[in-house]
Amino acid sequence: MDIKPFFSFLLVVRNEEKYLEALLKSVLNQDFPCSKYEIIIVDGFSSDRTPEIINKYLYQYPSRIRFYQNPKQTLSSGWNIGIRHATGQYVIRVDGHCQIPKNFLSQTYAVIQKVPEAACVGGVIKTKGKGFWGKVNAYVYSHPFGVGNSKFRTLNTNWEGYVDTVPYGAYRRDIFESVGYFREDLKRNEDLEMHARIRNQGGKFYLSTTIQSVYFARDTLWGLIQKSLGDGKWTFIAAKKTKGVLRLRHYIPLLAFLSGLGLAVLSLFSQTFLLLFLGICMVYCLLVAFSAKDIINKHGWAYYFPAMLTFFILHFTRGLGSSLSFLSPEYWRKPWN
Repeated sequence: MDIKPFFSFLLVVRNEEKYLEALLKSVLNQDFPCSKYEIIIVDGFSSDRTPEIINKYLYQYPSRIRFYQNPKQTLSSGWNIGIRHATGQYVIRVDGHCQIPKNFLSQTYAVIQKVPEAACVGGVIKTKGKGFWGKVNAYVYSHPFGVGNSKFRTLNTNWEGYVDTVPYGAYRRDIFESVGYFREDLKRNEDLEMHARIRNQGGKFYLSTTIQSVYFARDTLWGLIQKSLGDGKWTFIAAKKTKGVLRLRHYIPLLAFLSGLGLAVLSLFSQTFLLLFLGICMVYCLLVAFSAKDIINKHGWAYYFPAMLTFFILHFTRGLGSSLSFLSPEYWRKPWN
């Protein structure tokens, strides 16, 4: 009799004391047979209460949780450690910043039965925030004007079908034998690069809104800036190493930033370019004002102008990070083997 689990559930964490305990509780209490999934925790030498929380659950559930250390302390190295120790037919990886409902595994299993040929199956995420800036950041990261055509962030109606990427996906275990593991050279966006390799070999990603999870946005404006700069930079570094990483939504912040910078410089020497630059700025401000209006109904007027500011900061820092990628030594290093 085959006693291997169907799912290997990977939790790769570092300094996630705010969210880890709630996530572990939800993972342990799924409405899916516990004998059919294993839980693997990989910690990157956390310096907060994360190890304490992990040890608590290792003591309470010694037969259900396996634990490994991640000396390199990056997500990609942690995922690779987890994948190498996984025994399930499918490997699921989620972030420490997320929460999942009780039916997360059962819904994922049901979708897999529909499309067993898919290399990876995933669902949609609802972005939430804690505190003032957390709520503002969550709103911006859930709006099409903020994140473009990312279906897994913006879908509000029932839908399922093939897409170019999914979050917190269930990967067929054999796909890693075919395309390799996550690139440990990348500090961010290693999942985009991995997904490009999977697509390049004919693998498909299937998204269903029946699979849902919650992601907690950064709870400070500085946290959003750091994430946006890093995402912009490492997306283009990953794209240089592997064909097929970039989609239209990845180019737009870069093109908008370079176009705005060019017009701003030209406006210093030409009234025509100055008028054009001012006109574009006015149109952009109107779009920002319109996109931010729904936050008033959710949280009140106090959030409106901060949301407008955050839209601009998100776009600006993403474009700036994308531009700076071409000046980084990582971009010009030789391709990996």
